[in-house]
Amino acid sequence: MEDEFQLFNDLLNIGCCKLCAVRYLCKKQIDFSNVDEYLLEHRFHENVVKTDNEATHNTVIKKIKTNPCVVCLGLLQKESLTQIIQSSKLDRARQYDSEVFTCSISMPAAILLREHSMQIYLKNQFPSLYKENTEIPLNRVWKVFVKNELGRCLQKEFENSDTCNFSINVAMSYPLDTEELDNLRKMQPKMYEERATQRRKYNCELFSRKGVITALSNTTSSTFMENYPVPPEIPSKFLQVKDIECKHNSIFFAGRYTKYSRELSQSPWIIDGVKTMETSVQEIIFDSIKKVLGISENNLKFSSSGREDCDVRCLGKGRPFYIEVLDPMKTKISFKEFRQIETEINKTELIGVLHMQNVDRSELTRVKEGEEEKTKDYNALCLTKDPITQEQLDKINTYGKVEILQKTPIRVLHRRPLAIRNKTIYEMKAKPVEGKPNLIDLHLNTQAGTYVKEFVHGDFGRTIPNIGEIIGTDVDIIALDVTAINLDWPTEIEYDSNNDIKSSDNNVNDIPNKS
Repeated sequence: MEDEFQLFNDLLNIGCCKLCAVRYLCKKQIDFSNVDEYLLEHRFHENVVKTDNEATHNTVIKKIKTNPCVVCLGLLQKESLTQIIQSSKLDRARQYDSEVFTCSISMPAAILLREHSMQIYLKNQFPSLYKENTEIPLNRVWKVFVKNELGRCLQKEFENSDTCNFSINVAMSYPLDTEELDNLRKMQPKMYEERATQRRKYNCELFSRKGVITALSNTTSSTFMENYPVPPEIPSKFLQVKDIECKHNSIFFAGRYTKYSRELSQSPWIIDGVKTMETSVQEIIFDSIKKVLGISENNLKFSSSGREDCDVRCLGKGRPFYIEVLDPMKTKISFKEFRQIETEINKTELIGVLHMQNVDRSELTRVKEGEEEKTKDYNALCLTKDPITQEQLDKINTYGKVEILQKTPIRVLHRRPLAIRNKTIYEMKAKPVEGKPNLIDLHLNTQAGTYVKEFVHGDFGRTIPNIGEIIGTDVDIIALDVTAINLDWPTEIEYDSNNDIKSSDNNVNDIPNKS
């Protein structure tokens, strides 16, 4: 213990703060939330020599001189903690409704020089006690140092966990950082000049932390000592709070939407920078979320289990979708608020939304898996060149499962690569439309990803076989509805009588646009 007392006392004498002095004792079992308890228990107060900088009472060792620490530049001292707590930049953190937080620190690169200097000093002065790079890391001690006070200030609980969703990063700056890094000029002249050139060209920092670490790893101890004081000198300025950044991990909403208009795209349709449609499914949903929850559309990302063309309705239970909310301040969404969002959406009569709820990120794999594995039901209103016969209807109804080959349709070649896809039509049922001899009502159950329009008209022979080929006449498609997306996700919400939604018992034969 005598060597530890001597090392601790020496560090205080050269201008280390108390926490840094304890860090260099290299004892992992020390509780840095209460180092005074450790110091008293091991009677450090009786073995510390009284100096101009320190007092040795029978209680806790207290610093008298408030110079910035020679290693951490004040990061582990009350002055820096007070700066952080009183910073107006911390106001944003208070706006998040998360009850827990974790934190991290971004330190100026000059601290790396000072730590390196101290390591060389201790290795030379206390070779039997100090082994290189065995001190407790500065950022780890800083978390312990600030967590309680920061938690009280924010009225949140600190959570030292990688799973914590809300994080606060404090970036500190040092007024003399560039001046201290200039010492690397003589240690690594070639690297310094390269960095200086990059800085002039790209207006970037002279040395990043990674750059400083690289430079120091290539510098011998003797060269370092020739160009930088060992131990480091007492700095004239404390660190300053440069910025405080807050970030909450994304949360996710899910639901199912139905689409009643034949003039509505799923997402904004923009060609050459010009919006071609007034609105979209995505925009209607985003507008309603913004109205109820105050979340900007810039913080929302829309995804769904496939998509329908803008002239295709989506009926039945609707299409599963989810929305990623980026960096949400509000994360606690009530059942009532989700129902309010649905009510706002359903007012438009263009789309309907049900079953909105929070979902975990892990559940999103169901949507991606469903894109490949699910089946979909369609109703298609088809026009034949000649009046349809019962024999032709029977051919469709008795054909059974159809394995088809589809080349990428001409209409989507501009945005999808040319490929041949094997798809399956599991079921086909056709019936005549009363009073319309050239029209048939066609029901299909298909594999996900099937181009149904092309299966009907053949796309100039790019889909084989097709309905026209099966019945021996030209067939075109007039209207198409998705009537079921057979993916059981997300969990259905139980609605009471006050949660009415527009009926989805629409028939494909309702040809007039409903927009």
